[in-house]
Amino acid sequence: MVIRSISLVLSIITTASGLPVQYVIEHHKEECLYEKVAKGESFTVSTFILGGSQLQAHVTVDGPVAPPEANTGLAIIEAAHKYDGGEHYGEPTTFEFHPDFENFNNMDDDSVVDQDEEEDEEDEEQPKEGETPEEQRARRAKERRKALEARQREERVKQIQKKKIRNEGKPIQKTFNAKADGWYQFCVEAHVAKITVEIDFRKQSDYGDLGRDGHVLTLEEKAVQEEEKAMEEDTASKEGIKDEDFNSTREKLKTLRRLLADIQSKQSQERHRLMIHSATNEHSHSRMVLSSLLETILFMLVTGFQVFTIRRWFQGAPALGR
Repeated sequence: MVIRSISLVLSIITTASGLPVQYVIEHHKEECLYEKVAKGESFTVSTFILGGSQLQAHVTVDGPVAPPEANTGLAIIEAAHKYDGGEHYGEPTTFEFHPDFENFNNMDDDSVVDQDEEEDEEDEEQPKEGETPEEQRARRAKERRKALEARQREERVKQIQKKKIRNEGKPIQKTFNAKADGWYQFCVEAHVAKITVEIDFRKQSDYGDLGRDGHVLTLEEKAVQEEEKAMEEDTASKEGIKDEDFNSTREKLKTLRRLLADIQSKQSQERHRLMIHSATNEHSHSRMVLSSLLETILFMLVTGFQVFTIRRWFQGAPALGR
């Protein structure tokens, strides 16, 4: 069981600062962030695996793991242990997924899932009693068509995930709507190998409305909004200049601020992208070296066996041995 007290203290500091925090998580260990969320409020968790021998993790979101009146770290930890034991503090929210930033398998990024994927997949064709051969062929053809479509959807989602993560350096983000008041828990476990991960937990009451992507705004996006609001409240009379000059200057300042925020975001994404490329290249090099070493050892073993066999063959033939 992971010691959550240290993670809890760090998570409170992190959510107060509003910036993503990096953790180095040892194998079979986890780090958790906690936030008090009101019923009906939206919150977003983001994950980006920066490094490790395997860029895989086990991510879980649970809550409320503690009642809203829990105000100390010890009380929240004790309540979280009870939650793990089956005690709930309202209608629970439970979600888990396994991000793989190298192979992009089974990541279930809800921001790239098509609406067509929400079809009722449970209504599968079942063999019917007295089914004719034509009906059997039609049913099997339908099943094969569904399987092919599922594989195509999986490959399409995989390519979109690869573009977002490897080419654009964007984290995986999930947004939820709290079903009950209380403390919610966001945990990342290094279930395969030691990893370095950057995680963030944002709630709507701290950052305002949801963004165009459907996720809670980041600290930078909120800062841009507040600065633009302050500009709108300012007037030409306060500054002692003409309305035309003031409006023109204000619009140019807004444009410059948006450009600056965009540059900062691109810099962060580029840093993520370079770290992912560095990690995957290092893994590819390691696999290539190991593969070459194994091939060399196998070649030496085969060569030694051939030499041994030929020597025995000559030793067993007197006419050739003289």
